[in-house]
Amino acid sequence: MDRISELQQIIHKDPSNFDAMRELAYALTDIGENESALKALSYLVKIFPNEAKLHYNIGIVMEKLKQNEKAITEYQTALSLEPEETDYMYNLACAYLNKKEYENAKLLFLKVLNTDSEDENTIFHLGMINSRQNNSQDAISYLEKAVSLNPEDSIARFYLAYEYKKIGRTEDALQEYEKVLTYSPDYSWAYFNIAAIYWEAGDVVNAIENLDKTVELNPHDTKAYELFVKILLKENNDQGAMAVIKKAISDNQECGDLYYTAAQVCKKLKDKTNYEKFLKSAMQYPSTLSVPVKEVRKELIGQ
Repeated sequence: MDRISELQQIIHKDPSNFDAMRELAYALTDIGENESALKALSYLVKIFPNEAKLHYNIGIVMEKLKQNEKAITEYQTALSLEPEETDYMYNLACAYLNKKEYENAKLLFLKVLNTDSEDENTIFHLGMINSRQNNSQDAISYLEKAVSLNPEDSIARFYLAYEYKKIGRTEDALQEYEKVLTYSPDYSWAYFNIAAIYWEAGDVVNAIENLDKTVELNPHDTKAYELFVKILLKENNDQGAMAVIKKAISDNQECGDLYYTAAQVCKKLKDKTNYEKFLKSAMQYPSTLSVPVKEVRKELIGQ
């Protein structure tokens, strides 16, 4: 902040000191003073419309302000002025990715790799694009490369495990999820996916152990609670299921699906009073209820 104050004083004394104004605009961008940065950058770009770095930094600010279309326009302008600048390619690719324009993003990321074949972030993004396009083999190739470059990249490992599971390489998936937890022991989604693998394999003990850890780390993971209850009901541990669903509701009081699940547990326990109560509660939160409200109402009337 001392340098920012110094720059502001310089500009106050000499408003035509554009070098100081540029440095101030970039510094404000770096610290997230988006509105002030945008004001300075917009002023400068009117004077220097062919200065690519100004357009690039306006793009950065626009992304931070959630104005993705304007960010894309500014990145495109920057790249048209300096077509070989990989930072501009990379940021434009990320903006396309945010817009789900996967082919446009992919083309730019590949151009970045032509300059730096071991850019781990770019390789990771190419893995994610191929994952979203259901190109598992290509996704795996890129994600394996990403984790070889940065073994501690837990996110890349997580999605690599996810892709392994998609193509039936379950043991490899399990190993990768375990490695995720080595580097990021609080990664709750890894515990959840491990639990799901164990459940599919019929290993109830390990499934429950990992679901316990999932909801301990993330008490708002309603899908984990729902799987937890499903397993306990399957094992005829109805009271255990009831205890879990009550804990889930206490942590997520506006989740219609949890109330509906609680109603089904009560139905199995032949607890008519709470069954009706939970069905009524489920209907109060339609935005988080997977079952249509009219179906829940029909169930309530017909019970």
